[in-house]
Amino acid sequence: MQEKKLTGYPSIDKPWLKYYSEEAINAPLPECTIYEYLWENNKDHLDDIAIIYFSRKITYRELFRNIDKTAAAFSALGVKQGEIVTVALPNIPENIYCIYALNKLGAIADMIDLRSKGDTLIHYLNESESRFAVICDLFASNAFDIADKTQINKWIVSSPFDSLPSLLRGIMKLKRGKLSTPANAILWQNFFYTENENHKIPVGKPNAVTCIFHTSGTTGLPKGVMMTNLNFNAMVEQVRISGIRFDYGKRIMNQVPPFLAFNSLCSMHLPFAQHMQMVLLPEYRPDKFAENIVKTKASCCLAGPADWGNFLENKELLTKNIDLSGLVSPISGSDAMTQKAKADVNKVLKSRGCSQGVLEGYGMTEIGSAACANTPQFNVDASVGIPLPFNTFCIYDNENDCELPYGEPGEICMTGPTVMKGYYKNQDETNNVLKKHKDGKVWLHSGDLGHMDQNGCVYIDGRLKRIIVRHDGIKVFPFGIEKTIIKLDCVSACCVVGKDDADHGRGKVPVAFVVLNNTSTDAIEEIKRQCLSELSENYLPKEYYVVEQLPLTPNGKIDYRALENRAEEMSKE
Repeated sequence: MQEKKLTGYPSIDKPWLKYYSEEAINAPLPECTIYEYLWENNKDHLDDIAIIYFSRKITYRELFRNIDKTAAAFSALGVKQGEIVTVALPNIPENIYCIYALNKLGAIADMIDLRSKGDTLIHYLNESESRFAVICDLFASNAFDIADKTQINKWIVSSPFDSLPSLLRGIMKLKRGKLSTPANAILWQNFFYTENENHKIPVGKPNAVTCIFHTSGTTGLPKGVMMTNLNFNAMVEQVRISGIRFDYGKRIMNQVPPFLAFNSLCSMHLPFAQHMQMVLLPEYRPDKFAENIVKTKASCCLAGPADWGNFLENKELLTKNIDLSGLVSPISGSDAMTQKAKADVNKVLKSRGCSQGVLEGYGMTEIGSAACANTPQFNVDASVGIPLPFNTFCIYDNENDCELPYGEPGEICMTGPTVMKGYYKNQDETNNVLKKHKDGKVWLHSGDLGHMDQNGCVYIDGRLKRIIVRHDGIKVFPFGIEKTIIKLDCVSACCVVGKDDADHGRGKVPVAFVVLNNTSTDAIEEIKRQCLSELSENYLPKEYYVVEQLPLTPNGKIDYRALENRAEEMSKE
């Protein structure tokens, strides 16, 4: 694409488009449901492998047959077009069947954490007014304990054993024993064999909601993010033409928890639409991440920084001559990697024959989890990549209501076909993040601070809500402190948060939580010297706390609120 003269503003210039072909930029978006899209992309090769689940291999033909049987069973229960059905399952084939089956019926899958219980679970179920819920037997008691406080008519209970080969399934269920269920519960195997071949299939609409995902809720009750058929399918199309390899017929390791948009859009629908083989791992085990990459022989894997951190701690990988040459797309999302961690991972990958370093991306649930990414053709250190081809980015100055030029930090805003429809039953919060700018477009306000360069590279500078305001009104950005501390070899992870300024009675002071690589007694003194040499007085942490690990939210991101609470508690000790 021919370069044009820059105006100085990213959303107008769109400099990232020079890395994509004209054909890619102008590619039409699919006008269909995710079920129809899945069928169109796989109907000619139905006997190829779609899912590998332990020792069982499920072909695309069997995948569609099981989706259709699940749709028939839901229809027999009375699930109607537009109805919300709660799905709380691990990474098992039944989770996949439910999502596509409900979509085929024009219904909506409300994806919630299978571990939810108590008031949180009651909130999820009552907010969606679900009449039906598909739950995992491992956590079924959580649901049955609060059943009388919900509108659920029927609990459908599935197990990680349901899709195992019949002999192994029988042995495993015998070991576990019989599950005690209430009268309005049905086991998956009984539900799945419900006969209703004449169920009506509604005409699908691209803008209809297909799934609801929930934000982590660090600022209150989780919000339900409504994602449409278009959101799902547009994500596939723009990744397909970005150059990121999801190779036809190759394996992807799917270990991402299924209640995350990162799973359904990027780890499920995207590889299926590219006719890949999906190795399903029902249990999320960051400590076994490296082992599973080797065991599954995956060519592609999507993971978070915590997974890649565990990758570096795998002694077998580091000491044995293990071949990773087949891994062509090692991808990191969910949260930012430190440059030191990324460099260390890339060094190990290269030494094991992998030709591609980690491709880091950036996004959020509200834009389908991925909005920009480094690609094999354009991978820049310290950047989270360039916008995917159908997306437009701008850096915004909220105080002056205007876009900022290249290099200046502000709020990252995005617009494009993968932006959510809105928050379910929460118009006020929807209006807070989906805002119309002077250009007439509706932009998603991320709450993240960042800047862009003239190549269209996006750089993350921190979180707006994490800004620490001192007693004198001066704003302190934690990201800058963290970058200074993480440079040290003695530090493996760091997070800076604010705590109440007891000396002045108002405002906050920065405090640093650090995870050390060793138990050296002078590590904290080394960190203090580093901060004194590189940071202004306003940015110097008031306290340094050594912890074994940083707490994570269910979404795999650092739990800043937990650290803020911990800082306040430690100041009282």
